[in-house]
Amino acid sequence: MSQYHIARNGQQLGVYAEQDIQSGLASGSILSTDLLWTEGMADWQPVGGRFAGSAQPSALQSEFNPYAAPQANVVSSAMAPARELASLGQRLGAAMLDSLVAMVVVGVPYFFAMFSMGMAEGKHQEGLTSGAQIGFAVAGIGFLALIIYNLVLLSTKGQTLGKKWLGIRIVTHPDCQNAGFVKAVILRGFVNGIIGAIPLIGLLYSITDIFFIFREDRRCIHDLIASTQVIKC
Repeated sequence: MSQYHIARNGQQLGVYAEQDIQSGLASGSILSTDLLWTEGMADWQPVGGRFAGSAQPSALQSEFNPYAAPQANVVSSAMAPARELASLGQRLGAAMLDSLVAMVVVGVPYFFAMFSMGMAEGKHQEGLTSGAQIGFAVAGIGFLALIIYNLVLLSTKGQTLGKKWLGIRIVTHPDCQNAGFVKAVILRGFVNGIIGAIPLIGLLYSITDIFFIFREDRRCIHDLIASTQVIKC
């Protein structure tokens, strides 16, 4: 008989057999809007979609029964769906690819602009040359376009360009749902960047953050802050 993991609002409720889910729906301890997952399923889905014929409790059924046995819900990260974690090489490769893209899109036109300014100084010309103006403009537009595109990817797919190319993505822990803008961008990126920018403490934090990837679950400190993990697509 299949065993189902049940989650509500990102928290695991426990593992239930089919008949337990049926009775839970009848008593109200399990809701049709709760999410369930079992081995063989690609992703979580609403309980009501799997057990559509199960009735929700009536007002009388949902009343408190003082003689009922106490119930306890057990929450454990081990109940998360089996997803393969991104390898260390994939995460490092994605970061290197993101840096390479930024170097090409922003760095190349910026250095072209600086080179043009250097040539102008050698010829004792004042002001920005047309080459420098074009270079700075292209670098600025490229920077904004890259930031916006990556923000959209992170918010909707949990990916940057590098992660997308290497087939990995950021999801919530432990239920492997879309991380969204707050977790993937604000907590993982912005908050992590602020901590890393603190003098002295920031350097120690950044080094420790990197070494956390060698944990069994491969979650860095910024993953712990945002309740995220990186998995293979």
